Amino acid sequence: MKTLNSFNPVLILTIIYFIVIVIFSMFDFSDYPSINYIIGGSRIPLLIIIYWLHSQKRNILYLVALLLFFFSYIMFLDNAPERSFYGSITSLLYRFLIFLLVYKSVRNKNWFALFLASIPFLFTYSYFLLLINEFLNADIYPWVLNGLLTSFIGGIALYNYLFEDENKNFWLLISAVLFVIQIGMFFIHKYYIEAPELRTLTIILFGISNFTFYKFMISDEERENEVSIS
Repeated sequence: MKTLNSFNPVLILTIIYFIVIVIFSMFDFSDYPSINYIIGGSRIPLLIIIYWLHSQKRNILYLVALLLFFFSYIMFLDNAPERSFYGSITSLLYRFLIFLLVYKSVRNKNWFALFLASIPFLFTYSYFLLLINEFLNADIYPWVLNGLLTSFIGGIALYNYLFEDENKNFWLLISAVLFVIQIGMFFIHKYYIEAPELRTLTIILFGISNFTFYKFMISDEERENEVSIS
């Protein structure tokens, strides 16, 4: 039986992760590049460590996806057009790996049904994309592909949540919805309106969407362990 004094590194790092999210969302460190890099850049490494400590399987594909997302964040710190383009490519690769992880983990793969379930996500993403279309230039192509993958992830999440009562599908649906909203807020803040409120919302959605996907990965691994034991 665990005592109150038991050391739980996953819980402690999770608390630190959300403290970092709150601090980074409340305070703008853009005038202090070093602090901005350290606090903003620590979120994904923290999540990698949390997953590594919590997971019994340690899915390499997921770890590579998180590393790609980390490099994408670094690229977007600089407003130079070429770095933004590389950031959009890296983000696309990250989303593709996330799509593979989701597709491999679910049992219901009726493509027609998944396409229908993806339509609300596709319309929402398209609306955000149209708002900043004129500012993207060559960046638009990777973001269009990113949107298709994100929408299909949302469709898979919605369809499986409706027809399978499993904990992992709950986490996946929350993550998929927040992925779309997060990207939309990122678009508007980076290319359309530089409002502090949008920055705050983007950072919070960033933190929650990635954390809920981590919870999906852990839930999926635990379900597989239960099936293999039974």
